[in-house]
Amino acid sequence: MDEKRNWIQALTLALCALLLGLNVLQLSRISDLRGRLGSVEGNLQTETRRLDERLANVQRELRDANELVRDWDCAVSAEGIWLLVDVSVTLKEWRADTVVELLWTNVNGKGGEGYVPLTGDGVGTFSGTLELPLAELSGEYAADVKIINGETQRRESLGYLGDFAGLLPVQCYGWGTGGPNYRDGVLTLTRCEAELQGYEKGDLPQLSGQVFRLRRNGDVAEEKTALYGETINQYACEALSAEARPGDEITLTFFCRDESGLGYEFFLNGWKIDENGIKDAVAPTTDWPRLSWD
Repeated sequence: MDEKRNWIQALTLALCALLLGLNVLQLSRISDLRGRLGSVEGNLQTETRRLDERLANVQRELRDANELVRDWDCAVSAEGIWLLVDVSVTLKEWRADTVVELLWTNVNGKGGEGYVPLTGDGVGTFSGTLELPLAELSGEYAADVKIINGETQRRESLGYLGDFAGLLPVQCYGWGTGGPNYRDGVLTLTRCEAELQGYEKGDLPQLSGQVFRLRRNGDVAEEKTALYGETINQYACEALSAEARPGDEITLTFFCRDESGLGYEFFLNGWKIDENGIKDAVAPTTDWPRLSWD
């Protein structure tokens, strides 16, 4: 009886070992299969992305082939109370009687819309100047072009011209301060810096009257002449301070004027004062930069 029991136990152990081995082998095969499936999935995702890119390229090529506009460009300047946007459009095909008009739209501001006839140079480039009143600049501007060949008309989008601040001939894209420190009712900045650029990161017009200002509740409390910084488009000044009481709002700005007489004042930073000193930073409102005329 004992012999038979031992034989059954040995057989049971052998079967368990066999089943364990089969399970390990099956798990290994499952793991390998998962790895292969993961690799296949990764390859499919890669091929899908490549296919999407090829499709996008084909669609872009078809769209470009169907468009008449080969290229376009614009530049801005100021003259009196007007912002001048010089636009040039180069066509792929044109005729002697081709007429081209620039259609502009103030997307979300109050400037409305309008059109400007463009003049051809005889070799496929048409140009003209869009005049926008500086006092009414707001929101964002987009442009289309209408191409008329006899009785056939085509309208194509040129895209985004820029927003109010981005269309100006002078733009402020960087600033820095040392401080502020507030003590005995006086807010002090140990150093001020501002960096300017032209439209589309182009050259700046000739500037004059560059100053840093501290405004207290909107009024100029202190200003100091800006000196050239480390680069030709960078300006700086040393300590600038103004009296400030609880409830006051102090704003740091940079002012300059271009050769047309247009003045630009850019918001750099601002602070609110309460009984415990400097409370919060002040965010710029939508009416910055502020423009002025001689």
